[in-house]
Amino acid sequence: MTQAPWSLARKTAIVTGGSRGIGRAIAIHLTCKGLSKLAITYISNLAAAESTLDECRKNGLGMGIAIKADLLDPNIGHGLVQQALAGLETPTIDILVNNAAYLDPSEAASVEELTLPVFQKVMQANAFAPISIISATMPHLPVSGGRVINISSAAAKLANPGPVMTYGASKAALDSFTRSLAAEFATDKAATFNTVCVGPTVTDGFHVVGKLYPEGFMEELAKAFTAAQRVGMPQDIAFIVGFLAGEEARWVNGACMSANGGFREVLPALS
Repeated sequence: MTQAPWSLARKTAIVTGGSRGIGRAIAIHLTCKGLSKLAITYISNLAAAESTLDECRKNGLGMGIAIKADLLDPNIGHGLVQQALAGLETPTIDILVNNAAYLDPSEAASVEELTLPVFQKVMQANAFAPISIISATMPHLPVSGGRVINISSAAAKLANPGPVMTYGASKAALDSFTRSLAAEFATDKAATFNTVCVGPTVTDGFHVVGKLYPEGFMEELAKAFTAAQRVGMPQDIAFIVGFLAGEEARWVNGACMSANGGFREVLPALS
């Protein structure tokens, strides 16, 4: 039987930060689309990662592994990809989703208080680490049809307040790298490279940022400035990633797809 173009049957994926939040939703949704093999990463909570894989297996996942990976490890790319290839017993990674991100509220600072070590840490985790993983994945993409999907943020498009200024800059850097990769490798690799620009979404990171502001501020902001008048859910993002991962998105390359429910502060920057 010929597979529908949205099917991910016989494909292999890596999803970073797949133990919770958006990453968990992405992992589960990809398996709903028929994904055969999956590696997800976690930073400390193995039980949460295994819980994600258990849900994926209910959807028919054939082989799944959890890999401990730290975005602050300068060698994260090579180590992660080699573990995924070995653990999944495959020479090919069809889909890479760079979802994991770093934001420590204890280190948040205004521009006057920002230190080089903190700046470097955020840039390492949110810009260099995903690029390192992409670089290590490139030799293992399929001959054609590979998908690299980076999860970015509406903060990359905004003028951000001090506490999240560096985070926004790190995501803007990731967006720029993604466009460059699309331009450079679309022909050689016959792969697509896209970002999903995520607006306010209920995740651990959303609550982390919320701690930098008065209680309830983030929820009210999302309701006031989002056309849908609600905060996004992880599944909202997963559906977009599922589209980009499939054959039906083969003509989408170098794009930054907004996933924000019509977040009004972002719209002018995206025009």
